[in-house]
Amino acid sequence: MMASRGSAVRFGVLGTLEVWDGEDKLRLGGQRSHGVLAALLLDANRIVPMSRLVDAVWEWAPPATAEHQIRKVVADLRARIPGGQHHLVTDGPGYRIVVEDDQLDLTRLDKYLALARRCHAVDDIDGEAAVLEAALSLHRGRVLPDCRTSLLEAAAAAVEERLLGARERLLELRLEQGRAHDAVGELRNLVAEHPLRESLSALLMVALYRVGRQADALRVYRDLRTLLAEQLGIEPGPEADLRHQQILRNEPDLYDPAPQTQTPRRSVSEAPPKEQPRSLPHDLSDFTGRQAEMRWLLSNVPDGVDEPTKVITIDGMGGSGKSTLAVHAGHRLAGRFPDGQLFLDLHGFTPGFEPVGPRTALATLLRAIGVPGERIPDDLADREGLWRGMTAGRRLLLLFDNAATSQQVRPLMPGGPGCLVLVTSRARLAGLDGAVPLPLPLPTPADGLALLRGVLGRERVLAEPEPAAELVALCGQLPLALRIAASRLRNRPQWTIASMVGRLQGEVPRLGELVAEQRSVRVVLELSRASMPARHQQLFGLLGVHPGTDFDGHTVAALARLPLESAELLLEDLLDARLLIQRTPGRYVFHDLVRSLARDAAEADSATARRARHRLLDYYLCAADEAASVIQPDRERLAVPLAHRPDVLPPLPDREAALAWFQTERANLLAALVHAEEAGFDQHVARLPQALTPYLRVRGHTEDELGVLHKAVAAARRMGDAELEGQALTNLATPYWYLGRVKEGLACAQEALAIAERLGDSLGIAFCLSRISMFYNTMGQYENAILFLHRSLVIFSRAGARREEGAALASLGEAQFALGRHAEALQTNRMMILNSRRIGDPYGEIVGLAGEAASHAEGGGYEIALDRLAEASVLARRHATPYGQASVLARYADVYRRQRRHAEALMAGHAALELLRSLSRPAVTAFVHNVIGAVHRDRGEYTLGQVHHQQARQIAQRIGMRRELLIALEGAADAREASGGPDPEADGADGGPGGVPGADNCSSRAS
Repeated sequence: MMASRGSAVRFGVLGTLEVWDGEDKLRLGGQRSHGVLAALLLDANRIVPMSRLVDAVWEWAPPATAEHQIRKVVADLRARIPGGQHHLVTDGPGYRIVVEDDQLDLTRLDKYLALARRCHAVDDIDGEAAVLEAALSLHRGRVLPDCRTSLLEAAAAAVEERLLGARERLLELRLEQGRAHDAVGELRNLVAEHPLRESLSALLMVALYRVGRQADALRVYRDLRTLLAEQLGIEPGPEADLRHQQILRNEPDLYDPAPQTQTPRRSVSEAPPKEQPRSLPHDLSDFTGRQAEMRWLLSNVPDGVDEPTKVITIDGMGGSGKSTLAVHAGHRLAGRFPDGQLFLDLHGFTPGFEPVGPRTALATLLRAIGVPGERIPDDLADREGLWRGMTAGRRLLLLFDNAATSQQVRPLMPGGPGCLVLVTSRARLAGLDGAVPLPLPLPTPADGLALLRGVLGRERVLAEPEPAAELVALCGQLPLALRIAASRLRNRPQWTIASMVGRLQGEVPRLGELVAEQRSVRVVLELSRASMPARHQQLFGLLGVHPGTDFDGHTVAALARLPLESAELLLEDLLDARLLIQRTPGRYVFHDLVRSLARDAAEADSATARRARHRLLDYYLCAADEAASVIQPDRERLAVPLAHRPDVLPPLPDREAALAWFQTERANLLAALVHAEEAGFDQHVARLPQALTPYLRVRGHTEDELGVLHKAVAAARRMGDAELEGQALTNLATPYWYLGRVKEGLACAQEALAIAERLGDSLGIAFCLSRISMFYNTMGQYENAILFLHRSLVIFSRAGARREEGAALASLGEAQFALGRHAEALQTNRMMILNSRRIGDPYGEIVGLAGEAASHAEGGGYEIALDRLAEASVLARRHATPYGQASVLARYADVYRRQRRHAEALMAGHAALELLRSLSRPAVTAFVHNVIGAVHRDRGEYTLGQVHHQQARQIAQRIGMRRELLIALEGAADAREASGGPDPEADGADGGPGGVPGADNCSSRAS
């Protein structure tokens, strides 16, 4: 039991880290204590391993005694916090902090947000708004600003994003409540803080419009469009654009819902005669969702007796709810067809049944409309003629369910006008002339939850909102799977939804769990597969080998060793059979449950599956190498003999096409690399990252680059290939540098240098010297960096390695700039621009232009600097490099600050930070915070200036950026002195200045 005194203790992380004992705020010790306690509270009531606590305190360079020091910190916290021995418990491999729900503000926040979701689910607007207001009242400022490691910063950023989402939702609710005046001010502040978050600008436009400020609302749109176009080269998204159009049209209510189509009701006197056939199956009382499809069906019905018969085909994958929708629509439409409503199951995909032939189907239909059995002719053509004659002049609704082919349905068409024929099928019935198709997609997650509520009851689903959402996802939003899972839960009231989720976790047992009485998801899906020809079934099994998310014809041609045309035709056939899904032209995906079936089929023949995997990995290696060489034409191609060289590679005519191919295949390539590692294909693991690196670096996917290169190093070591190991280590140094992890990156470069020297590889030595110089720049050892760079430049020049020469020139210009040798830096950056243009390297040109702009700005040449940045901005937008765009925006902010164009400096700076949120570039981030801090100081906004300088200080101190650290310290001190206030983060600061390449670090580059 927890001590009674401990129950008065309260913990806070939604701001600075705080612990209160009643009305007394407790002192917690130094930075290490803060880090340990913050890590525990962010995972309250869960075990936090010792390794995570070490990372929370020391990040990348823990001392040998780290675990011992963590234990001392925990002991000290137990002594400082009343009841600490009950709160801080040793558990397994680490520690766990035990808190009640009302003792931690983060737990209270989560409870409020969960309650808000429940209110939203039942359309309780006022209740949801009140709960969100209570949740946001817990927020005391920036989350955990006193905790400075990447691990804690990432966790704090995730909490901040949840809070921002809650603020945005609350403002949206205020608009729904008619409180637009209350929302305008806060929305303006949020838009200023997050200028690239279009949803906030759209809300502000609506708020301003509703308070009568139409011109201001239009100005918000113009400002957003200018920012996106000038800085990012894109147009506003559909939400903001829609609001703009609505405001221009002076629409009185921007949220006017679309009118619902109503079904005409027949009076009692108009009821059809009792003898008229009515054989529709019963309608489900818990039918939910499909509103759009229902509206479409109800509006596409023939209105008059003389109107031609309408044939509608409803197609979709097995279990998607085609029959349920058709029956529901049939009952809604029954009153419009007074001469009868007939249902016929054609058993196109029914276990144990052969598809019903037209001859048998016509006999059933004729008997249903009153033709005696003895009057039904034997000949198929005679039956068709009799059916057409008997249906002429009648208004019938005919529902032909579960059709296999168009040929099965074509003879069943009625003979006269005014009828409606609904046909459901898994296949697309393209051969049914005159039919209007209604493809049935999977329901939305919201509709899936509504289905669960209909079967299980609203209270049971609302009691477990997160497990319910996960259950919908695990069932792939497939209605049949959801109904089976829900029926099992309904029949087992002692089961929780979470327990059902646990049973479905993992793909292997999932299909086995989705069985209830005679209904089985596996059987339904297997029927679709078994109905296909042998070639299609064989390809279906091979596709189960693919480890990624989607695939195209080129990938499948290599995987299955087929001509491209054959692969594409087979894929289209599988698509028509609803065994594949196509969300974008030319690319195919599995439904999650169908993927499980395909993987089961693949594993049935392990030898065939392994050969297919080998072909797939060879294809990805060849295609990635080709695309990388289009991006970097002068790069060294991969020289490795392949067992299955593909016959056809995707067309990659230019750099944009190569980048687009990488973007499309990125998830697949990363999944293939993991798969290759697990399956022991070390040659692919060692070489594929070399082909991936140019793309990952251009697009700023630094964490991915770090991960794949670590795999490459490990694979090279397993093979005992020193040359490959050295190349991978050399490349690995660069993402470490981008991330500011100086010690690890420098160690990689030095280890690679030792290998190159042992192998006598002079070009490899130059590569390593260039990398080492980058870290010397970061640590402020500029003279040493210049010596190393001169050595590497001589080798690169002799070898004609122009791209690496450009990277070395970038580092040289940075060192010269930092030493105040601006004329030399200017000349170096001009050399880099010429070199980059000569080899067609736009990214090197961007860096050179930004570096030249910095040199001009330092000398007061602001207009020339802005001209150079305009050139760089055009290149960055054209080649869609987020890091390049962020770097150019950072430089714009600095030049505007020097010109005292403060508003423009803040806009550029915040736009740069918005881009940097998704990039791991601490050096640029620190630079931008210092620039923004200086702008706020110039405007007399000393508190804001101090906040940004402190953020820059934390980043620079963590990664050892000496120059930027000094700028941050000086800026914070000036702001503090001007405002007369204390430094909110000075108490408890530890560590000393490391090294910094300065503000110009944003224009650094390595290939």
